[in-house]
Amino acid sequence: MEVLENIIEFVIEVVVPILELMGIFIVAEAALVSFGRYLYCLVTRNRVHVKGRLAVGLLLGLEFMMTAEILKTIVIRDTKELLILGGVVVLRGILAFELKQEEKEEREEDKEEREAEAHH
Repeated sequence: MEVLENIIEFVIEVVVPILELMGIFIVAEAALVSFGRYLYCLVTRNRVHVKGRLAVGLLLGLEFMMTAEILKTIVIRDTKELLILGGVVVLRGILAFELKQEEKEEREEDKEEREAEAHH
């Protein structure tokens, strides 16, 4: 049984940082692309939806990071670590919920604009 625990701990020590890096990369890419879209909007005076697309990237990145946090629960040894990890997961969950709401509102605004343009 101890051998299995050592294997699990080793795998988690390798996988968790990779998942966190993937999440960081996704968030950074979403931020850079959204900033590029924002600059394009400023220069061309065209309306480009930035917030919704940024929210999608942030959500995906958060999913990877939350997956890493959940995997960390497997190797937690004391209550203090579990409470800290639980707090992180709850905060990230709240942020994910808020981002999903933002994405939903952005999609509804897009739909309303398309309908308004279709009537003209």
